[in-house]
Amino acid sequence: MSRHHISDTMRYSRRSVAGIAAVGVLAAALVGCSPSEEDDQKVITIFGEQGGQMDLNTNSFTLLMEEKFDVDIQFETTGYESGAANEARQVSLAGGDLPEAYMLVPWASQFNKAELQRYGDQGVLLPLNDLIDEYAPNIADALAAEPGFETLATAPDGKIWGLPQWNDCYHCSYPYKFWINTEWLTTLGLDAPTTPDEFFDVMMAFKTGDPNGNGVADEIPITGSAQWSVVPYIMNAFISNSFNTGAGANGQPVSLGLDGDTVQMQPMQDGWREGLKFLNKLWEAGLIDPAAFSQGDDTMQGLGNNAEAVILGGATAIHSGIFVSVGQEDGRDNQYFPIPPLEGPAGPHATYQLPSIPGATFVVTKAADETEQKVIMEMMDYLFTEEGHMRGEFGEEDIGWRAADEGEVALDAELEATFFDILVDEENEADYNGSWGPMAQVFETTEFRNAQVAPLDINTQPGYERRLFEATKLYEGKDSDAIFPYWDLWVPVEEGNELSTLTANIESNVATSTAEFVTGVRDPNSDGDWNGYLDGLQGLGIDRYLEIWQAAYDAS
Repeated sequence: MSRHHISDTMRYSRRSVAGIAAVGVLAAALVGCSPSEEDDQKVITIFGEQGGQMDLNTNSFTLLMEEKFDVDIQFETTGYESGAANEARQVSLAGGDLPEAYMLVPWASQFNKAELQRYGDQGVLLPLNDLIDEYAPNIADALAAEPGFETLATAPDGKIWGLPQWNDCYHCSYPYKFWINTEWLTTLGLDAPTTPDEFFDVMMAFKTGDPNGNGVADEIPITGSAQWSVVPYIMNAFISNSFNTGAGANGQPVSLGLDGDTVQMQPMQDGWREGLKFLNKLWEAGLIDPAAFSQGDDTMQGLGNNAEAVILGGATAIHSGIFVSVGQEDGRDNQYFPIPPLEGPAGPHATYQLPSIPGATFVVTKAADETEQKVIMEMMDYLFTEEGHMRGEFGEEDIGWRAADEGEVALDAELEATFFDILVDEENEADYNGSWGPMAQVFETTEFRNAQVAPLDINTQPGYERRLFEATKLYEGKDSDAIFPYWDLWVPVEEGNELSTLTANIESNVATSTAEFVTGVRDPNSDGDWNGYLDGLQGLGIDRYLEIWQAAYDAS
């Protein structure tokens, strides 16, 4: 995981493209302008997102870009927290003074596909096709080199309304790993569980066997959060799914699956009900944290970092740093390692998801005139060069990153090591405010990510990326054909508003109902409660939801 991911709790990463973009000279484009027009065109307003101690308006990479492109960049900023970031972006769009561009991070407030088509058709966003052809050769090369990137970026009518971040993040491809306290397994003389029944028995031993040795029954076998649900890993033993709750759903149809070429709701199938019965059994036995469905990630991590004793048995997360801080002095973070998918009635399934999120993090708005469009595209194109990518995401050489030394080993040992990602020095402004971080993480291939230096000792903070790489091998190849590839599909713009409402209502209902079945508010063993749940989904328009996505799937 990159240093940005560890410090900001989540998400995705890296790759390189050969060549450095030619620098556009703004002054030449301004010949003949009046002074007031020229002054205006030298100011580019960008809505951007920043985290931690970062200040995009004083950031040294911002200053470098201003000098390089002879422009004054003025950032309108928000943070990485998705709720607040989305609200800030909507306020910005609704105001009368649009920025010339938006540069976002995927997990905060990027545009989804429906928004791209809607704002594009309304003329709020400009199509990028001609701008890429004219001003952005490196972006054009990236689209040509990675067909998946082009597919993700291109609407059915051929328009590119915005650019997503392309991110070949191996460990992000299998986000729902279960990390178990292996020291507790050793203390209690237990093997890692391989089936649901064994999982239950191990968690019961965690609860009753005092594995932390403090003589107090303070162990919490399983926890979760509103974003990182306890459900998907366990449910995969009963039915293939990509379910998550709250912000983790990211506005996507995560409840959908495939039966051959037929789109269906996984949470309406018999396998889902069987999984709910097992999860409810865990709950009734007191093995699931009572706050698992409601707490935030910070609160969940507080359990992992509990000062009095190690009290946490395990959790489902993309990486263990979600629930226990990495690099602790007592080494407790090195107690947690993933276990493979459980062998259940449906077989061992792992959830694959494309790590690149559909939609767009970069768009140009109608507020940008032709000169500003040119400069904006040239700046973005620079981020697609090797030089711009390294400087933009990681910062200055030998501060945010360094070249690989002779003998150092790449994450993929078959590749030549190219760079080492230096952990952020929170005391050094040249480091913490020396890059655009994940906002500049625009195009990262497997080769780029896997060529980074990764120490062989996975129980060190610098070796954390290798730890995630090795962990993911337990899940690779166990994905199911039932996973619904929503990331490759486009829905007609005229159905966008309807689908948005259906998605919000149905996915929210499934998340709430699932939590109710697990916690006993509804009884998964009761035919009445189960049929009432199914009827409720019918009332929310589940048939129309499936019809829209079936048509999109068939069209693909």
